Amino acid sequence: MIFCIVILCLMATIQAMQINFNSHPSQSGGTYSMIKDTAQAHYESIIDDILSQHNEGILTELSFIIKEPQQMYAIMKPQADLLYGTATPIEDVCVAQMPGMIANQIHELSNQIYSSIDLIVTQHWKRSDEYYRQTILKAIEKGLYEQDILELLYEIMEGVNTDITDHIAHTIDEFHMLKKLKDGLDHCQAIFGQEAEKDTETFADKIWNALLLSLSRSDSNNEPRQNGFMGKYVFELRADIQSELYSRLYELARAVYEDLAFTS
Repeated sequence: MIFCIVILCLMATIQAMQINFNSHPSQSGGTYSMIKDTAQAHYESIIDDILSQHNEGILTELSFIIKEPQQMYAIMKPQADLLYGTATPIEDVCVAQMPGMIANQIHELSNQIYSSIDLIVTQHWKRSDEYYRQTILKAIEKGLYEQDILELLYEIMEGVNTDITDHIAHTIDEFHMLKKLKDGLDHCQAIFGQEAEKDTETFADKIWNALLLSLSRSDSNNEPRQNGFMGKYVFELRADIQSELYSRLYELARAVYEDLAFTS
């Protein structure tokens, strides 16, 4: 008896679901704004979470080290040398400006990534709401269960998700974070380096700078030595964005399914 009731409930649910999908008015002219907005919100939410996770730690650390000049110098001098090259000594005043340079570039990169999502999704999200609705209806008519339909949507959206993910990663590459930091050091050196050209670095300074650079490199683990901790920041940010957008496509498939099923 209980088994029969369960079967009847499932049949009623499937029938109601089919009626709900069929109750939507057919779209014309290739309109796809509802699902496109759902997709955009999906990508924006993930990007916002990842940016917050990566930026909070480094920005908090920067706010602390600027209060401790010795600690700031010990951390920033090796990074400045890696960006600028050790052939020309970096002026202390330029090293002191590094935390501000880094914070500004992190904010600019974050804004550029987030603001690019609308355009990127619009460029790649070409299928209409009606296409997805008809796909779901045909799957229901074939007797597919919800899980099967979600997997079908996943397969359909996998290609466009890859394109969007690659385009967002390309946005990070095209920002050229490390080059912008080096350009900032170049500008600072052009202003303050001229006054120090006649000064000779002491033997103690050479030992101190070499020690700091050595410590920075030995503690970097898998960090690319030529890029320092900022190279690691960019690499890990890019990798995490790609990983999350690939692994959470199923969430987008469910969001699209529920939008079409429950939005009138």
